[in-house]
Amino acid sequence: MLVRPHSDTIRLLLVEDHAQVAMALDAAFETVTDIEVVGSVRAIEEAVSATGEHRPDVVLLDRRLPDGDGIDAIGRLREQSPDSRVLVFTGGADRSIAERVAAAGGAGLLLKAGLLEDLLDTIRRVAAGEDSFDVDLPGGAW
Repeated sequence: MLVRPHSDTIRLLLVEDHAQVAMALDAAFETVTDIEVVGSVRAIEEAVSATGEHRPDVVLLDRRLPDGDGIDAIGRLREQSPDSRVLVFTGGADRSIAERVAAAGGAGLLLKAGLLEDLLDTIRRVAAGEDSFDVDLPGGAW
């Protein structure tokens, strides 16, 4: 289990290119006392830079970004901040996508169709060192 030395607040970097989704998530996180959004970016290159700058506990990473597939960026994000855990947050995925995330060093995958409480719970578990892959993915359970 990872221990955050500074406080119990989870430092989150949000990587989401759809403005409405990012705004909704930012608004939702404002009501949560144990998760702090330390940055919000819209593309992989911005995410790599922001990860190195902020060293977040968790990077909430959209899979489909304007400059590429977020899964392909997991290694670069981890190079910038080896202790940061990457949670892929996507509109659609199957077991093969989850396997790609795991193979790339990601800590989990969650579908956007879920409830806010599920997202918050998953962020907390990933920040605590657990891996968390959505069990309702087509192609078999994890």
